[in-house]
Amino acid sequence: MKNLNSQIDTMFNETIYMIEADNARRIKNLTIRFTKNNQKYSSDHLESLIVSHEKAIREISRKFLRTEKAAREKYLVPLDEERRQALLKVMIDHLEMLVEKMNRLYRDIFKNQKRLEEFDDRIKCTLLEGKQRIDEEIKKTSENLSKKLNSSSMIKPSELAKVYGLDESALIDLKVIEPLQAIHEVFESMESNQRAKASFEGIRESIIICSKFGTQIPIDPSQEHTEAARRYRKRSLVAGTLALKDLIDSMYILTQQFKLPIQNRNNDITSKTYIRLKESLKEKELLKEKDGVAKIMTKLSPFFEMLSISK
Repeated sequence: MKNLNSQIDTMFNETIYMIEADNARRIKNLTIRFTKNNQKYSSDHLESLIVSHEKAIREISRKFLRTEKAAREKYLVPLDEERRQALLKVMIDHLEMLVEKMNRLYRDIFKNQKRLEEFDDRIKCTLLEGKQRIDEEIKKTSENLSKKLNSSSMIKPSELAKVYGLDESALIDLKVIEPLQAIHEVFESMESNQRAKASFEGIRESIIICSKFGTQIPIDPSQEHTEAARRYRKRSLVAGTLALKDLIDSMYILTQQFKLPIQNRNNDITSKTYIRLKESLKEKELLKEKDGVAKIMTKLSPFFEMLSISK
């Protein structure tokens, strides 16, 4: 799941930026307050500054691991040893960066106040405790995540990839793992209902058909290496991908209505979603997928009938 790791790492970049920005705001407000009271770099002021940095350091493990855990719970991906080591390194790197910043900003001030030994001891303690906290929190997060994933009844992304003939990375990029899991959950609760079983099979087959949209666009062999052909192929792939996401998102909305008692269903949502799906698929006929669109609607007919959608 390298693609998932890279997405989480991108979120980490945003997280450390926010941690540092929050710390900078706190320090600015503290300095303004103590300066107004003619106490700039007093013992209380310096203690407040150090405490602010220590708070930022604690935020690294708390916020980074919250992000990591939430993403892995969403995609049902455990925290393996390789990722644990990568997490440890990135968080310790940020920890050391913040500690070095403290050292750069305040060491000379403490030295001038004849408190250098006190400062150095504080820095060493902050660094040591920070590393221990990170190591302990990673282990704790890994254990809690394993327990939760092992007890989860949701279909795993790797299984979804097999069911629909797609790469896990594609499921992540399209943000369709949760919708597909929800669709499967609805129909798994109706295993004994043969009509529901047929409806689910139709949905599954329609998604497989749609996943091929834009991938087999006929191009004149004499033109296939031209820039125009490359642009056309790229536009076709993008349009096909959007069609697939529209289909899955629409099926998610409709299955959420389907699982409700008939009297509680929102007919307005159902009809608007159906119309929007038809219009979306009709647009894709421009990709020479007219037969594919017709097949999709045929495959979905049993489900539409169960939802009492008038076509």
